Amino acid sequence: MATLESGSKASSSSGVDGLQNTSTPVTGEKGSTEGYVGGHTRRYRAVYNGFFGFYRSYNFPLWVIFGGGMLGFSLSRLQHFDYDGTFKNDFALVVGQWYYFQSGRERIGMIIHLGAILPAGILVVLQFVPKIREKLLIFHRINGYLVILLGLLSSLATLAVIPHKQGGGARISTQTAEAFLVIITTVSVVLAWWNIRRKRVDQHRAWMLRTWFYMGTIITSRITEFIASPIITRIGGWYGVWTCDEIDFLYSQMGMPFPNSEYPTCVMPDGSINRDLYVAVKAVHSLEHPEQFGTSHTQPFGAMLWLSIVIHIIGVEFYLSMTQKETERLREVSHRKRVEAGLE
Repeated sequence: MATLESGSKASSSSGVDGLQNTSTPVTGEKGSTEGYVGGHTRRYRAVYNGFFGFYRSYNFPLWVIFGGGMLGFSLSRLQHFDYDGTFKNDFALVVGQWYYFQSGRERIGMIIHLGAILPAGILVVLQFVPKIREKLLIFHRINGYLVILLGLLSSLATLAVIPHKQGGGARISTQTAEAFLVIITTVSVVLAWWNIRRKRVDQHRAWMLRTWFYMGTIITSRITEFIASPIITRIGGWYGVWTCDEIDFLYSQMGMPFPNSEYPTCVMPDGSINRDLYVAVKAVHSLEHPEQFGTSHTQPFGAMLWLSIVIHIIGVEFYLSMTQKETERLREVSHRKRVEAGLE
């Protein structure tokens, strides 16, 4: 499995010169300042190179930012393994979605998806630590294949979740974006696997980076969704479509009476609920009416997901263009490995 690093101590065997301390003793105020800075530089190098194995200093903060984001998000969602407890009480990520995820195909799909993608999101961070690849090569390979299998399983399970129709017409945009995300992550991870089987380490690295940048789209989409929700509330005039049964289910879940005054058409003459009737629900970022709060999140989510996909597709290509030296180094490594394997 390829890593984010631009090399490690072992990189010198691939034709990359190691870092050398060429500083010379200086005196006076300037010397003390340079000595202070040099001390911090040595300590920083001891961390990013000595402990983690990164060869170039700028790759360590990139790993912390992107890997840390994936790790933090995955760890924070582990509580959702308590599916009928924490996950249910969190309204299955969005207010109103438990109506769909409580049973049937959606329940099975979501449980499998969570059980696969969260461990994968944690384990993949280890794949981008050069020291692990250098010192624990067998673990790196096993962990890499495990991450690939979990990623594919999570994508397969997502297909069972996508068809639910919460939010009405706006759901079509979200379904399209989710399906597109499943396709590009699946294609990317398969290409990553194929290239490492063919000893093309440089291409393997590129496609694994693309895979997990694409996977990270969901993190960005959640952030932008929470930003968009109060914005569309302030603008006003946004509505979603719910069935009366969905609204009744949500209010029962929260121990609240059905809001007859808000949706009088849902109430039959005998006082029962016309469960198959669809009604317009205003998007309002306020828990006073939970169905309106849920609508304020479901309505912009499709657009925010598409926006996040575009950001991540462009972002990973920008990152790859910034790390051309690592690509060139790995291309040389790939050539040597392919020659040794008789593939060239």
